Amino acid sequence: MSTTQQGWHRLNREQAHLVLSKISTHKDAIVFSKEATEVSWRPLTFYGQFKVYRLVNYATMPTFSMSYLSNDQEFITLDGTANPIYTANEKDPIQITKDNVISYIDFFFRNVQGSEGEVIVIKDARKLPFADVLTDSQRSALQKGFKPPVIKTDSEQGLQVTATLYYGGAILMASILVRADGHVSFLDQTLLLTGIHLPDSVFDQPNWSEG
Repeated sequence: MSTTQQGWHRLNREQAHLVLSKISTHKDAIVFSKEATEVSWRPLTFYGQFKVYRLVNYATMPTFSMSYLSNDQEFITLDGTANPIYTANEKDPIQITKDNVISYIDFFFRNVQGSEGEVIVIKDARKLPFADVLTDSQRSALQKGFKPPVIKTDSEQGLQVTATLYYGGAILMASILVRADGHVSFLDQTLLLTGIHLPDSVFDQPNWSEG
């Protein structure tokens, strides 16, 4: 087993084949080439057993990838909705703390898109993965309006995170409620900047990091 970028651990051929065999038993399983699929996993601090697996099939052009949550016995397909994450949260009771809530939000929005596209928490306005698409005036406005994430405890509901976000071609300030069971919801939003159009997924940028 070897370590790849951003904390991903790549499985050797024998380990990868074992994972592919388990996934192939799903009734709606996607067929991956055993000889041309790279399998990697990354730990998630908010779970005790589950981690995220990423499968990349190099037998197709462009390459095809899928992600799963797994405790090495059960594999839950991450399908772009919140349901698989919420299912894992119940099976391996999630532990959300002030130390890992930002990582959880990053993970959540990496795998669950909003109706207007990707949601990205901006932690440092000087280190944006999409800075090159901003005009000088947009960059200046972002620097003036940016605030780093602030985490507050809501004793009845969970943790409330107020942060600067990119969403739907806009930069906004938003408060996000993360309940103790991992359910995520928006409480309020304030628009800061519009007219930002990204040519590619931010999550695919080489300098993007989840938490």
